Amino acid sequence: MTSEELPYRMRGHRVPEFSSAQIGAVAQRVCGALRLRRRSFRPGTVEKLVAQLEHYRIYVDPIEDEEWLDATRATVNPQTGMIYMPLKLYNELCRGKPEAIRIFLHELGHIFLCHKPMLHFSDGPGKQEYDSEWQADFFADSVIEYLNLPRFDGQLELKF
Repeated sequence: MTSEELPYRMRGHRVPEFSSAQIGAVAQRVCGALRLRRRSFRPGTVEKLVAQLEHYRIYVDPIEDEEWLDATRATVNPQTGMIYMPLKLYNELCRGKPEAIRIFLHELGHIFLCHKPMLHFSDGPGKQEYDSEWQADFFADSVIEYLNLPRFDGQLELKF
């Protein structure tokens, strides 16, 4: 069996389907609504962006590195608008590091795509368009491309 014939392996929760075009459109609307620009992610300006997000009930909670459970790089609760990340990652975000920006945008993607687990017991094969992790990755990459931010091409994943 070739890789094209293998069923898609879901990395996240099954969520309502979004195509790449739909996700790209959401990403552009979010950039417009929040007035995100390339300079929004420059060192010294990210703190302003984080404060601005609080007006939309989106909160970033940096956790002391020693207290962080190292299973993920960051995590989010889309229903409460809380993004949790280790302090080290938050500091890298504030310094404008591309990997930290992508992780942050990935977590924002979960919020703006309204991710909530569903279809837990679906018998149908997985498709990337139903995968919350693929959608959040695509959202992050769409914002990065739209704002012409420096790219980080590593895949975001759980650490085991």
